[in-house]
Amino acid sequence: KDREALLPLFRAHLPSTLAEVAFDRIGERVPEQYIKNAIASCLASKLVYKEGTRFVNSQRKDCLAKVALKYIEKEKEVAALTDVLNSTSMPEKEKAAILALLEAGGARTALNI
Repeated sequence: KDREALLPLFRAHLPSTLAEVAFDRIGERVPEQYIKNAIASCLASKLVYKEGTRFVNSQRKDCLAKVALKYIEKEKEVAALTDVLNSTSMPEKEKAAILALLEAGGARTALNI
């Protein structure tokens, strides 16, 4: 289940031509362990670049994988909320303020840790 949810993250890090031409066959041609390692690397990079090493180092090592998976889940939730808000009819000033708060808080705030 987690692997399927994280495959788009892996796809985003592939060269675009490779992703377009062969991503649907990745499971047939690439060893499972390589895919797992690539997903873990992509996820770790995302956390470090978006939240910084201090955030990553502040997590308990035995919980870091769980936090990383929850982070991706919350990131998707924030993106969905942003999409809904963008399609909502409301005064632009208020909409922009709410979008700025969503962007500033992001997935990290939604983690509640």
